[in-house]
Amino acid sequence: MRKRNRRGLKTVGIALVAFALLVTACGDDGADTTTAAPATTAAPGTEAPAATGLEAVCEMGAEEGSFTYWATIEVDNFARIIEPFEARYPGIDIDFLSIREEDGAAQVLTEVAAGVQPTPDMVYGSQDGLSPIITRGLIDADFDWSQAGIDDDLMLQPENMVRIFLVAFGLAYNTNLGTPADLPQTWEELVDSKWAGNVVTDPRANPLHLLLIEWSEEEVIDYATRFAAETQPILIRGGTAGMTEVLSGGALMTTSGRADSRSELQAAGAPIEMHYLDIVPIRVLYNGLIKDAANPNAAACFAGWLATDEGQASFEAVEYKSNEFPPAGVPEGAILSRVTSAEQAQAINDIQQRIQEIIAPDFEG
Repeated sequence: MRKRNRRGLKTVGIALVAFALLVTACGDDGADTTTAAPATTAAPGTEAPAATGLEAVCEMGAEEGSFTYWATIEVDNFARIIEPFEARYPGIDIDFLSIREEDGAAQVLTEVAAGVQPTPDMVYGSQDGLSPIITRGLIDADFDWSQAGIDDDLMLQPENMVRIFLVAFGLAYNTNLGTPADLPQTWEELVDSKWAGNVVTDPRANPLHLLLIEWSEEEVIDYATRFAAETQPILIRGGTAGMTEVLSGGALMTTSGRADSRSELQAAGAPIEMHYLDIVPIRVLYNGLIKDAANPNAAACFAGWLATDEGQASFEAVEYKSNEFPPAGVPEGAILSRVTSAEQAQAINDIQQRIQEIIAPDFEG
């Protein structure tokens, strides 16, 4: 069932039968932004100068009128994020679907297999989460994002996707129960029986599988085996759910701490803080145009706007996710670990299932 809000946002609620694809992190350095140009009015009797850059793309987008966008953002939050965009570009409507990136990728593949053009004009996701459609050439590799004002340091190449935000992972701990001095300082120090029953981890192995970026496959599997046997973690699915358990006093810390969830919980007065270890896994999310999209300029207008100061401020105010690199609070000298190639993305997806079988052999989902 679709609904349009008063400015044209449509939402969809659907059930999808999707692949079991796995989600992690990847990235590019830099976080420079551009600023949306203010509207100008020509003097009486003169012609307005031709629009350039993002404004020219948005004029073409207004001629298209709308675009379809799939992203892992709650519907209400998305409506708040785009309020400034709607005010600036009232001629562009967004047909929005809130969907997990792996489910969206599966649906795109289903549509392609049926011989039809994929529904979305643009999708949101990580390099590994969208790997099934990236590797099949379903992301537009030819669109010139510079014409939408996107700086090179926000681009993931050769995938030709635009960075939206990045999130650093580490230990999230209850500040009423401990201090940084009480916590392990490295991932290796976390493997210790003294932490048994006091550490929450996600049974889907997130973010332990990202250690593969820095370690060999054998080292990661050995680590997971020792972590499960000695630390005996409490298994709770979901980063926010794990942090909630920590806040309730059920454990001192969780390995699934996320900087964005920390900020949101702190804003509500929760005693939670991040503690980064020697390796800091980073998850990076991008926008990518679908190849042969019906409305590429309308979609590019929105992606370009998201990269402006106004767009970034609106996104961060609602989602607590920043495009700043390196992420705030990461200690000097820490290794910033993120996916940088399609091969890494596939290897991470492969090893995640193996780690899950070690730390949570009975888990399904």
